[in-house]
Amino acid sequence: MALSFSSSSSDPFIANAEKPEYSKVNTSDDEEAELYIPRARQSSNLRTVLCYVVKLVIVVMAVYGLITMGISAVVRFRKAAVPPCNCGSSIAEALTLHCKYDSLSTSWLPPHCRDDEMTSLFEKSGPGPNGEWNYYASNLNTSKIFTIEEMALMAEKPDSERQAWATIEWHDKHCFFTLLKQVRGRAKMQYTGFPSGTAHAEHCAMGMAERRPGKQIVVSMNPGFGDAKPGELKMMIGHMGHQ
Repeated sequence: MALSFSSSSSDPFIANAEKPEYSKVNTSDDEEAELYIPRARQSSNLRTVLCYVVKLVIVVMAVYGLITMGISAVVRFRKAAVPPCNCGSSIAEALTLHCKYDSLSTSWLPPHCRDDEMTSLFEKSGPGPNGEWNYYASNLNTSKIFTIEEMALMAEKPDSERQAWATIEWHDKHCFFTLLKQVRGRAKMQYTGFPSGTAHAEHCAMGMAERRPGKQIVVSMNPGFGDAKPGELKMMIGHMGHQ
């Protein structure tokens, strides 16, 4: 029996070269692949942005560090360039150096070590009728009181006579206005009997934390001429010490 084949245009046995071109129909797998590509690009863009942000933060931190170091160097240079607070060893010498007695520091100081505005406010913050403070000759006898002028003259007296006393209230106000002076930064700081402003601030904080009665006369002071000379610092330790 003979087999016959029709010559229909849909014959599956047409050679590949002779097959007509058809449009590709995307399958579900193809669609998922095409949808995945934009997501990959979005993730890549996000990484790029994050990379730029990290680099920017690093640059900003580096610049900030350089600026901070520069400012610190300038401050140290200025402090080193400022003359000391020493006013000599006598009132006559102090006057030639344009020093004057500063009651806030209980010492003669040159202009660049004083904040006269803070000192003036301090001298008017006491319990007296005009805000003045009392400086006692003894912590046991309040009959003898020194004026500020007498305190200034005391600076060149022998050590045995170079002592006065004040109340806890005086000490607290001294600390308050000294810290204000330090924050204002308009004068070189001088802490007679203390190695640094930090040590003085810690001393003030501890004294205030004790909450002792304000009228107690327990604060001893020794008026002087500013920065301690070599060999004098040990003797002057306890300048504001509690007795």
